[in-house]
Order: sequence, then structure tokens, then C-alpha cells
Amino acid sequence: MKALFILFLFLPLFTLAQTKKQTVTYDVVHLKSGKVLYGKIIALDANYVLTFRDEYQRMYYLSKEMYEYIEEDRSFQKRERNIDTLVKARKVDEWDFNIGLNTFFAGIDAGFTPDEYIRLVQESMSLDTLLKAMGVSAFPIEKEIIAMASMLETSRDINFIKINKAELENTQKASLTEGQEFYDANPFLFLSQEQRDFSYIVLTFDAFKEQVNVPDGYIAEAYADYIDDIEGQVQNRISHYMIEKSNYDSSADARQAIDKVFKDIQSGILTFENAVTESSDDAGSKDSFGDLGLSSGDAFPEAFETAISSMALNELSEVLELDDSFHILKLTEVLKPEVKSLAVMEKQLLEELVDAEALALMQEGFLDLESMVLEGSTLGELADAANQSISITGLQNMEEITLQGFDNYSSEDLFDAAVAPNKIEIFESEDSYAFVMLTQKLESSVQPFIDVAEQAVAEVRSQKANQLIEEFSQDAEVILSGSKVLPNIAGFSNETFKNVKRFSSLLPPEVITETFESSIGALVTSTAFNGDRFWAQSSNEVIPSEADFSDSIDQYRDFYTDALGKQYSGLIDKAFKENQKVRLKNFTSN
Repeated sequence: MKALFILFLFLPLFTLAQTKKQTVTYDVVHLKSGKVLYGKIIALDANYVLTFRDEYQRMYYLSKEMYEYIEEDRSFQKRERNIDTLVKARKVDEWDFNIGLNTFFAGIDAGFTPDEYIRLVQESMSLDTLLKAMGVSAFPIEKEIIAMASMLETSRDINFIKINKAELENTQKASLTEGQEFYDANPFLFLSQEQRDFSYIVLTFDAFKEQVNVPDGYIAEAYADYIDDIEGQVQNRISHYMIEKSNYDSSADARQAIDKVFKDIQSGILTFENAVTESSDDAGSKDSFGDLGLSSGDAFPEAFETAISSMALNELSEVLELDDSFHILKLTEVLKPEVKSLAVMEKQLLEELVDAEALALMQEGFLDLESMVLEGSTLGELADAANQSISITGLQNMEEITLQGFDNYSSEDLFDAAVAPNKIEIFESEDSYAFVMLTQKLESSVQPFIDVAEQAVAEVRSQKANQLIEEFSQDAEVILSGSKVLPNIAGFSNETFKNVKRFSSLLPPEVITETFESSIGALVTSTAFNGDRFWAQSSNEVIPSEADFSDSIDQYRDFYTDALGKQYSGLIDKAFKENQKVRLKNFTSN
């Protein structure tokens, strides 16, 4: 695993390989308008052209259906209930286009019109799909993999001196007088943190839940709503046979072709399933006999849903016409959800009613207090209106400050320079609101020596340790050569590690990297992340043959190819964003 991690560190050292695969040139074209979206594209995989076209077409329907489905009811709860239906409306693997539900909802809430949103989804999904294919098309030259593997498997012996900084500091003596002298010379190192004191009140969702009393009859009404809702959740699975108009000289010719197929199915010459696998133009669903997934009434185009509503199980629709295609539908499955009894649902319905009422009460309370703040009311007046006591933080620094009952906030916000004394600030979270007022502020200042004496003495010990290290550095190379003995000081050590590779954990990565980047025998000085100091010399470099790393070459190849594909598609993506005409020369090098 270490080898694989280090692999990524060295990949930038290798240039992208210029492929000798046969290339094809094509346009990324909007299927309906015929508009060229991304200019000329040179693909390294000719088989991808059809795949891209098919996915793009399906994205048109999927984006349109998703928008219309959500636009009916923007409420969060409705969205949550419909997630499963949205996902099941198409094959799960079609969601692997970096378009998640959060992004979708954000687009809707941003105010996109249906046409704007559909175009956005089409183009972004199409580009993602294209980049994936182009990235997969990138492949390295075998000799580059071998060169990389050889480099990472090359070993050296490393003779080094290490100074453990913490151990050395602990052995150094420092008096209180020396600490005082250091304190006087470096007062800026002993500044206190700014402290602030706040008064506040918090409105919490849990507190409002305790105030809710559900009237008699509400649960019965909620259960009736549940029955109405679940009865509308019947899901129908459909399959389709499709003919694209663009594959024929005219729409009439396309209609004639699908009419013949329809008659053949009705007469028993063909089964619906055989017709799909033999001649349907929807390449993405042919292997699954035209399966399009489940619908609860609004996942497919309106013409589809209208036809489905009147179909019986295993029944065929009449020929349906869309803007660019003809279809025959088959109803293959009907799923009816289980209707739970009132006894089973009562607890859940009660919780939902309480939550909804508590949320409404909290929102109402917040809006009332917000209005009071805008009108210039004091925090005391807000507390009286909310029937609460005012809480006080006490003087605290940024790391210590807390607001009881309000966790979702940044202490940095409380210490923002814009937060002025005696001005009420409002902080919001998903389930609470805080009304906060700064009442006292202590600026940062030099702390009294008595409070920081221990820190000052420690700084003196650190300085003495640094001085010893600097003095020793003059002798390090001589000691490594064996001409001089290592001083008998705590924290000093001299060792030799044999057959060390670039991904070894025997030494800090800083030392490994600098040693291998230096010539054999060169003195390398390096400081580790924790402050430890190293002086190192390498010797006895062993460069392996291909046979020596043959067992791991496949592992190197897989990870190298993956990383190369990411580099490759990244360059393509950059070219798109810069509105360039993408050519092979834009993303390969000699």
C-alpha cells in the first residue's frame, strides 16, 4: 500500500503518452436542435460515439421528468418521499454522472426555468460522460510504466545522524532569570488571546416540541391523509420499443416502420421482447428488453403516463409519438405499497405532527424576535417576549467560547471584528436560533511574567538546543565518514539502514525524498515535521531488473493508467472551459 501511495507523488514526473490508437473525429451535437455544443472532438475510442449519443438522449428525458416531478411540490418532505421514485425511474447506473439530488434541488431553488435547467443538466451530464470516456482512452506506454516501477523499486543504503529535538531540549538547563531575560527581549511571544463575554438567548426546536399539544382528531385526519397519499403511490414498470425519426428519411417512414413492428407483435409473428432486442433504437435498454424502470405517474413523458394509466398488466400501448421518436410501451409490473393500520402508524404520525407544529412555532417565534431586533429592542425585552432567562458566556477566548443549546456555529463568527458591543447578532442553524450580544471585550496584551514563566524557560531550553544543533552541523559529515566520534549527548544517534526504497517508512518522507533526489554520497540535511534534524548520506544504489519487480508490475500499471486518465481528461476539460477547439495536440505530448 505504501508503494501505491508514493506512486501518486511521482506521477507528475512522467509526460502523457502519445497514443498510436486509431482516432475518430466527431461533433458533440444537441440531438434535437442540431446545434454543435463543443466543436470538433477527437476520440481515441470509436465505439464511444454511439454510447455518448444514447446517454445524451436519455439525459434529455431524465432531466425533463425530474424537473416536472419536483416542480409540483417544492416542500422538503415531499422531496424526501419521492427520492426513491426518482431513483427507480431510471437504472441506478445512470446516476453516475456527478448530478446528485442536492445539486438538482439547488438548481430548482435557484429559479431555473424548465428549459434552462434541462439544458444545464444535458450539457453537464454529456460533458461528464465524454470526459470519462476520453480518460479511459488514455493509456501509458509500457516502457514508462517499467521506468516508473524501476525508479520506485530502486534501493540505497542510508547512513544518517538523527537529533531528537524534544529529547535534546529536555536535557537543557535554564534558570528563571534566563526565562525573565528572554521574556523581556521577546514580549510579542507572550501575548494573551483576546477574550469576549456574551449575553444571549436561544430558541431550540426541542424546547418548542415540549410546548406542542396535539388536539383530538388530528391523528385520525393525518391517517386519512396517509391513506390518500399511499393510494397514489402505485408504481408501474414499463418497457418500450423505440424508433428514432432521425434514422429515417421522414417521420412518415419512421411511423410506417414501427406500425409494421406493432402489427407483427399483435399477430404473433414477433414477441415484444424479440422486437426490442432485434431492432429497437434505444441501445441503452435493448439488453434489458426495453426496461425503463418504475413510474408513480409522473416520471415519464406525459404521453407515456397517459397511456400507462389505462393499461393492464402485460398489455401493449398503441404507437406513441414524441418530438423525435415513436414508441410502443408494455406494462410489465405493478407495485402497490402496503397500507399500514392506524395502530402501526399512530406513533409515527404523532411524531410528524409534533415536529411540524414545533417547527412552525419556532419559526413564528424567531420572526417575532427578529422584528423586535430590527425595531431596536433590547436583549432583555427579547428574553421577556420569549419567556426565557438571559444566558452569559463569561470572558472566554475563541477556543473556549460556547453557547449552550446552540452548537452549529463558528466561534470565529463571534470574534469577528464586525461584532460590536451592545448590538444583537442573530445566528441560525437547522434546529435553533441564537440572539447574541457582546457585553465585554478584552484586547490581546502581554501577559505578566509570572503567568508565562514556564513557557519562557521552555523557550530558552529550545534556543540552547538549536545552538547545539547548529554547532554540531559542522561536524556531521566528518562523523558520517567515521573520522570523528558522535558526541555522547542525549537525543543524538547514528544508524545505517540497508536497502531503503523511495516509499519506505523507516525514515521521514522529507529525508527519503531529499536523499534520493541527491547524488550518491552527497550530504543531505533535512528537518522532519516534528522538528527532528537529520544528516544523511546514501551509498550502494541497487537498480532492479524487470524480473525483480515482475510480480508487482500489474499493480503499478493499474494505478499509473488511472492517474494518467485523470490528467488526460483534466486537460480536455480545461480546453472545453476555455472554449477551445479540442485537438489531439491539446492534450498529448511527445
